[in-house]
Amino acid sequence: MIASELFSFANLHRQYIACRRNKRNSLNALRFEARQEDNLLALRDALVSRTYAPTRSVCFFPSGPKMREVFAADFRDRVVHHVLIDYIERIFEPLFIHDSYACRRGRGVHAAVRRLQTFIRQVTVNGNQRGWYLQLDIRNYFMSIDRDILYDKVADQVKDDNARWLAHVLIYHDCTADYLYKGPPGAYDRVPAHKTLFGTPKNKGLPIGNLNSQFFANLYLNGFDHFVKRTLKCRHYIRYCDDFVLLSDNRQQLENWQSQIAAYLQEELDLALNARRTRIGPISDGIDFLGYIVRRDYLLIRRRVVSKLKSKLKDFRTELVRKGPKLCRYRFDEDLLDKLHATLASYLGHCKMANTHKLWQSLWNRHPWLGQYFQFDSVNRRVEPLYKVPQGFSRAAQQYRYFRWRFRDDTVLFQVGRFFEFYDHRDVTTAQLLGLQRMRRNPRGARYGFPIGALPHHGDVLLSASRPITVIRQSDDQYTRIRHRVPAYRIEPIEIAEGR
Repeated sequence: MIASELFSFANLHRQYIACRRNKRNSLNALRFEARQEDNLLALRDALVSRTYAPTRSVCFFPSGPKMREVFAADFRDRVVHHVLIDYIERIFEPLFIHDSYACRRGRGVHAAVRRLQTFIRQVTVNGNQRGWYLQLDIRNYFMSIDRDILYDKVADQVKDDNARWLAHVLIYHDCTADYLYKGPPGAYDRVPAHKTLFGTPKNKGLPIGNLNSQFFANLYLNGFDHFVKRTLKCRHYIRYCDDFVLLSDNRQQLENWQSQIAAYLQEELDLALNARRTRIGPISDGIDFLGYIVRRDYLLIRRRVVSKLKSKLKDFRTELVRKGPKLCRYRFDEDLLDKLHATLASYLGHCKMANTHKLWQSLWNRHPWLGQYFQFDSVNRRVEPLYKVPQGFSRAAQQYRYFRWRFRDDTVLFQVGRFFEFYDHRDVTTAQLLGLQRMRRNPRGARYGFPIGALPHHGDVLLSASRPITVIRQSDDQYTRIRHRVPAYRIEPIEIAEGR
């Protein structure tokens, strides 16, 4: 892309598509998409005339072991972030060292961990020689970045005037001047003053949560990377954002490098090392890096990662499962289950690299309720959703047969209008239990049925006979000639639930 195309409609549309993939369900994204062409044309005009200014951000504090202040930009501004980063990334990528792994295509956490394992094998000569590691972290990194120093680094390499103008606008934008807070009352009071943009000096700090901030944070330490590689001549050095590791077969050398690194960061970048996160020790102890305990031949997952997953599973179970003295009820909330599926897939992706087969098998055994919604493929280590309902059925009877197959051990109560209907010849035993008469001339081919209002009575009869129940609700959506139907909830006697 040449410089004159930076603010073209075609380029804005490309970056809009890239941004939409990341924010498909965002309300702001949907509003922007509703008038996509008009909004992109207006955005192009604002950029070309240099009247563009970032709009209000959303401030929130995600739950986790550390309280972090996040400023999420409006969807319109995210498109602009993609425009700038797509352009300047082409300039800076050749200037980055190979072993910087944050916010770069083809890099990432897993690549960084694999590279560290390679370094460990090289330094220790495949475990035949003792080696040492120095792990360092920058204190309060995002809030300590000097915007003047950052902009100078960008302006030194970016020659296009439009790109430099836009970089200046984004780097010096003050998110705290106009924002919308979303979160529980009092969350802000729990964040230390030095960890929030509200407490940083003027022209200090970058907001966490935006693509441009991630890229700028990586760029800010590029000169430091070259200092470590060229001046200190450390061959085995790896960095992921502000977390970096140096390896050597000489502990004294690492101690010398630590003092030189501290001096460089203070003098050149106005940064300081985090003394509490500084570690120096033998490689044989394992290196705690990016959520893994890294060893020469294998990886382990940090206990904190496993504890956080267990805590999230407990929260989801509270939302989805109700267990009483006699019955266990499973709720099918597709939005909530989608979040659970994303959580499981994310943790499983993190765990795939490590020796965690027994860990996942034990988690699955301790949480049998997950089997109501997912199937765990232990060979390919994937979690397949079972709550998704296929589309394309042309008749209600086909829908029924699918649910009858999916919940093969249950009595399926299939809603059609104001009735629950049965379509299978095997339902005769259920009809006899409930005292239902065979239906005649039903246009859908239903054999038996009863009004929805009779569900409490018939449900008690079925459960008293130790028959699990799955209720299929009719929704207002209609994708074909028939209504869309989804599982609403499933109830089973407690002795069946505990026997799983």
